[in-house]
Amino acid sequence: MTPRPGCGRVRAVCPGRCPARSPLMSVAVHKSRTLINVELDERSVLFPDGKFLSHLSIFEEAGLIRLEAVFLFNESRLPPDIAALAVEDARELARAIMDGVFQGRTQHVLSDHAKIALIFNPNGFVLRFGDEPALRELFVASPAIIRLAQGLLRIVDRASATPAH
Repeated sequence: MTPRPGCGRVRAVCPGRCPARSPLMSVAVHKSRTLINVELDERSVLFPDGKFLSHLSIFEEAGLIRLEAVFLFNESRLPPDIAALAVEDARELARAIMDGVFQGRTQHVLSDHAKIALIFNPNGFVLRFGDEPALRELFVASPAIIRLAQGLLRIVDRASATPAH
């Protein structure tokens, strides 16, 4: 029982053709998962948890754009979830970030599924996701907010791409 070249399965489990290579598999199975890591600086904090962040991970999963924190410390083992947005809401958030940067004022993203406020401050921005009691506030310094918008737009572009033939 030896594995087929390029297939990690044993021949008894994978007789003949490997289902992972079948041309009949749906395109969604073959679409590789893209993860964008947005580097933050030492002024990036997530509240109400009070955790400093080194990165934000942005990826698409089940039709949603997910934002997850990479904490500098997490002894309490809190989950990294910050927000899960529809593709259009993520696109609107990126636009609101750019508007907030260029206009220097607070912006909002409101939809049936999202309630996000981008609050402008001279030293950075505060992103508020949701309502009380589940409110999550992400404090981000000015240079990192542009990287966040770029990361969002990259993953939105990837999620919106039509599959190749």
